[in-house]
Amino acid sequence: MDKKKSHYLVHGLFWKGRMHNANYHEAKKDKLCSINKTFEDANLSKARKGAFAYYQSLIDVLYETLDDCYTTDRQARIDLQTYFHAGYSKAQIRIGKINFDDNLFNEIAVYWVKGTEKRLIHGIWYRPKEEQHQLDEQFALMGGNLIKEHAYYERHHLPIEGETLCDMTDLNLGFQFVLPTPFDWDGFVEENLAKDTQAIYQCFQ
Repeated sequence: MDKKKSHYLVHGLFWKGRMHNANYHEAKKDKLCSINKTFEDANLSKARKGAFAYYQSLIDVLYETLDDCYTTDRQARIDLQTYFHAGYSKAQIRIGKINFDDNLFNEIAVYWVKGTEKRLIHGIWYRPKEEQHQLDEQFALMGGNLIKEHAYYERHHLPIEGETLCDMTDLNLGFQFVLPTPFDWDGFVEENLAKDTQAIYQCFQ
């Protein structure tokens, strides 16, 4: 097995600070931070640990700018949105017949790279307010990739440390063993169950 074909990548695209009412083209010159850092090691699990440690260091730095500190992944998804959307309209990207706000591509994420395939396994990204109460397709993508990553480790007899049984029933993936990440899968299911229950309750009002 050529271990170099499987490694990890931390990708970041985010604003360095709050820039309400700033001119997009001027701000982009020195305020948009882009990161692509690769982690390779003969021991793939060591490369994974390095990628997640670096990911967390980026999150901690952004919290320092907010004069706050990291508590949970779930809270970070709320607190750090200001770095993914700076509070003003950016240029629009047209894909086919649909226009997209290109803040949609802002994120800090960890990818498992296998050959030419780049698979999202964890991250925080921009989520428009109107979509925050919906199941995000990226969560389903993330869950599926974690399942594939775990299977890859098993197939190649790689060390698996701290595997966790995750409830991915909301994504129609059932209960799955995956390698550890900061994402709270059980809390994710509970949160969406509560929303579904509330929606059902409102139907009878």
